Amino acid sequence: MKRKILIGLLTLGTIGGYGSAFACARHRAHARHEAFERHVADLCVNAAERAESGAGARAHGPDAAAHDAP
Repeated sequence: MKRKILIGLLTLGTIGGYGSAFACARHRAHARHEAFERHVADLCVNAAERAESGAGARAHGPDAAAHDAP
């Protein structure tokens, strides 16, 4: 009887441990995905602000290649 209880507790602990690990991994993956989305959104906002201010047009204008050539 004592052995069956010990096996049952160890089984529950193992299942609980794996469940906790999978939940933690899922949470971290979700957090990384959200961080990447924020990063891409920041890049898009910065690019739009540069385009509106005209800095992007000067850097990528038709004569930009002539300035880059040695």
